[in-house]
Amino acid sequence: MATYNGERYIKEQVSSILQQLGEDDELIVSDDGSTDSTLQVLDAFHDSRIKVFCGPRTGLTYNFENAIKNASGDYLFLSDQDDVWEPNKVERMVAALQDADLVISDAWICDEKADSTGRSLYDICKPHKGFWPTLYHTTYIGCCTAFRKTILKKLLPFPPHIVMHDYWIGQIADLYYKTTFIPDKLLRYRRHGDNTSALTTGKSPLSLYQKLAYRYWIFYYVLKRWVQ
Repeated sequence: MATYNGERYIKEQVSSILQQLGEDDELIVSDDGSTDSTLQVLDAFHDSRIKVFCGPRTGLTYNFENAIKNASGDYLFLSDQDDVWEPNKVERMVAALQDADLVISDAWICDEKADSTGRSLYDICKPHKGFWPTLYHTTYIGCCTAFRKTILKKLLPFPPHIVMHDYWIGQIADLYYKTTFIPDKLLRYRRHGDNTSALTTGKSPLSLYQKLAYRYWIFYYVLKRWVQ
């Protein structure tokens, strides 16, 4: 989990995660310098499975990289700080990972109270695989992602010029590993005024030049990993 000033929703999200973890599991949190009560909310759980690390102070993408680097499990789940996991998320995705290296699930699109709007991510972003289709338009959504730690060989370290972590992860997984999309809606994808993703609005903050440059660097670095 990558956190930054997440006090408003993080208690509900962490509670939904911890109830699905075993005694030997962990919740890795990389906090990128929160100035609100995020860390105090985490401390109040008094749960040794929550392990907090200082983030790199360079934004969301490399904050997630820091969390991934500090994880020790065989299966890694990416988590935003403001969503809510459905009770069967871990069980269902671990089952799917028995036949894949990376799994993406569907999710309910919800309002700020985590109440479903009746639509899912797959309704507005039809899942697809393939290196070129994914380079043009990724449907690999970070908060819906779980993967085996074996993909870290190609995934880490994150290269420069990566705007969003899930775009990079999707390209690496699509080219070098086995990926699968499952139809289960295993997450309540909360939409509110402070979200960083433009997925549900369709409005990217990037200019055309930035979009082209971004895809160029993704293409360059993904293929560069071929020799590793």
